[in-house]
Amino acid sequence: MKQLNTLLLLLITMLGTISLSAQTGRYRTDVFSSFSVQRNVVYARNISVLTGAPAAQDLVMDVYTPAGDNATNRAAVMYFHTGSFLPPIINGGITGARSDSSVVEFARRFTRLGYVVFVPTYRLGWNPAATGPAGQNTRTGTLLGAAYRGVQDARSCIRFLRKTVAENNNTYGIDPNRLVLWGQGTGGYISMGAAYLDRFKEEIEIPKFINTETLTAYVDTALSSNPYGSTLKPLNLLNNPTYSSDFQLAVNMGGAMGDISWLEGKAGEPAMIGFHVLADPFAPFADGAVIVPTTREFVVSVSGTRSIVQKANTTGLNTKLAPANTEQSFVNLKNQVLKNVPIPNGPNTNIGGQATTLSADNMYPFVTPGNRFEAGPWEWWDTTTLKLVVAGFNAATGRKDDWKVLHTNGLLTNPNMSKAKAMAYIDTMMQVFIPRAYLQLNLATSTQEIISEDVVKLKIGPNPVADRIYLESATEFKMRDIALYSLDGRMVRGYANVDENDFELQRGSIPPGTYVLQVRFDKGLVAKKLILK
Repeated sequence: MKQLNTLLLLLITMLGTISLSAQTGRYRTDVFSSFSVQRNVVYARNISVLTGAPAAQDLVMDVYTPAGDNATNRAAVMYFHTGSFLPPIINGGITGARSDSSVVEFARRFTRLGYVVFVPTYRLGWNPAATGPAGQNTRTGTLLGAAYRGVQDARSCIRFLRKTVAENNNTYGIDPNRLVLWGQGTGGYISMGAAYLDRFKEEIEIPKFINTETLTAYVDTALSSNPYGSTLKPLNLLNNPTYSSDFQLAVNMGGAMGDISWLEGKAGEPAMIGFHVLADPFAPFADGAVIVPTTREFVVSVSGTRSIVQKANTTGLNTKLAPANTEQSFVNLKNQVLKNVPIPNGPNTNIGGQATTLSADNMYPFVTPGNRFEAGPWEWWDTTTLKLVVAGFNAATGRKDDWKVLHTNGLLTNPNMSKAKAMAYIDTMMQVFIPRAYLQLNLATSTQEIISEDVVKLKIGPNPVADRIYLESATEFKMRDIALYSLDGRMVRGYANVDENDFELQRGSIPPGTYVLQVRFDKGLVAKKLILK
């Protein structure tokens, strides 16, 4: 019996638990009202080329934690801001820092749910303004270099967190095996690369990443090291290379992935969800071109959210997310409709040259009125703060940037910008994220105790099962959710909002074999091995 209970506990930990709209509590609903922030925590040191000459730079992050929370095994979100791999204002825009309105708002939302949030900076620097005969190669090469360094920095940050768990008494109270990388805009290139770029020769030395003048790869490992940054090179310092860089869930919000071939569906690759404006002018919705925001020049062809999520679905990376797609929420119901709506074949809305539909499971498309160009509708700013920021920037740098120009340019791709508008977008994305993260990260097992059936006086029979099984619990212990899992982690039957003491589970067409029955009570989870004859 002890061996069986150990097996069932292991299975529950591996498979996660049924995550349906009836569930409440940590990671499903707001349980904290405020957060604390520790700013400028150094997580790594590496070589920057932002000013032209390579120089070592401390890489820092802000750490947001739920106020008053003393848990030591918390799930965490690492959030990468946007910015076109250049500092704000210099990048021709208003955003691109850890203090961006959307960054702070998402951090607030995550901490209210119970997550710890890490907002890292990453190395910046490329040349989007290159022109002339070599302009194309310069733009593409320097952008790829910047994205490559960003991926290395993300992995350095993950390794730093694992080190704090192993060597520093778990400074931030996290479970490093429940980690999300969320990338916004430019940050999406980082989260996607950190998720799926793992082989240099096969994934970087491909035709579109080859300099047409020198016939060599734009990224040189002799200078920049491998995608993990695990060897000392002129443009790469070592940062805790012995720790793992793995994580469990990647989120893309308006960014893209260098090449769809990076995602292979193999063991160790994270699940993936995403959000994208259909008419994003800078990053493709499906397959298409990256465009320089300021000059509208072509940089490189990549794959956006629609393509990446579809492949994550078809290769099995998103298998554990499946129950979330059947929740009866507004965003799910609308997405089910959008999955069947065709979109016109275009340069940024096709997959492999073929027209596709607006959506797929585990993503959400934003369709603007009249399909107008729009990027970053989840951002907002106020002109009073903008004036002060630009004035301070000009005083510190000697530049003469005009806040009015920046404000006007921002409105070109974020018309009707307002906090209320941004919050509506963020509300939608959180509704998509919450149940899927809950499933992928096995979060129920971190917040609910595995209990014996004797605690709730649960009776289950017959076992082995022929065509049906009956469940009965004590009057004061109602069954909340019921799920039946195969031993490979697939939920074959699930019931939400049961709220009864008696239940009859019909076998239907479930094939013979060994399964795990999981029943959720307010006091915890009961797991029972079932044999279906």
